[in-house]
Parts: sequence; structure tokens; C-alpha cells
Amino acid sequence: MRLSLSSKSILLAGVFALSSCATTKYSDDVNQNNFSNLRAGKPYSFKLKNSTETKKMLFSNLTADSIVGYSTKRDSTRISIAKKNVKESKDLRNAKIQTAAYVIGAVGVAAIVISSSKATSNE
Repeated sequence: MRLSLSSKSILLAGVFALSSCATTKYSDDVNQNNFSNLRAGKPYSFKLKNSTETKKMLFSNLTADSIVGYSTKRDSTRISIAKKNVKESKDLRNAKIQTAAYVIGAVGVAAIVISSSKATSNE
């Protein structure tokens, strides 16, 4: 089975479109930021402003000025991050799905390229 170049391009574009929804970036103005996309019970990674530090937590709830969560499901250490210090958040489950999609897509494209090159050499 041979796929055209446009079919391969559509396949890769689909993989990139699925991967774009894992990270949310926030502006400097806290009032404009919408933290409502955070879901309780899901693991997130938060990049902090003016720092290379990344905080990982199991999100619990929002307060007026902070994001509250726990370090892991088994560890009940409470973590609180000020909303004004958050540069971006990343849903870790979506990131794992994204990585799997890249790997599956790359393997699929490699299989298509190999099979199409073998098919053209046999003709």
C-alpha cells in the first residue's frame, strides 16, 4: 500500500495538532490568566517565572491567589504555588500521550517509507 506525500503530511499534521494541547502558557497579568482548565486529581508540571525550576504536583484546588496540590497520590505533602509566579502549566498525562503519539507516528511513517521504497524497487 502506497500513500502519497500529501497523505503522509496529513498524518504528521494530525500528530502535531494532537500534541499542541498539553501545555498552557500564562501572561504576566494574573487577572487575564484562566486557571479553570486545571482539573482536580490530575498531575501537572508548573514552570515558574524568573526561574528554571519546575514544580510537579497532583492538582487539588485553586484559592484566590495560589494553586494548591500534593506532591504525589501517596505522599500528602501539600504544595502551594502563587498564581503570579506561574509561567506555564503542563498536563503530564497529555504529555505521555503526546510522546506515545510521536513514537507511533514516527514508526508508522518509517514503515510507509520503507514499504514504498521496497515496492518501487520491485517494479
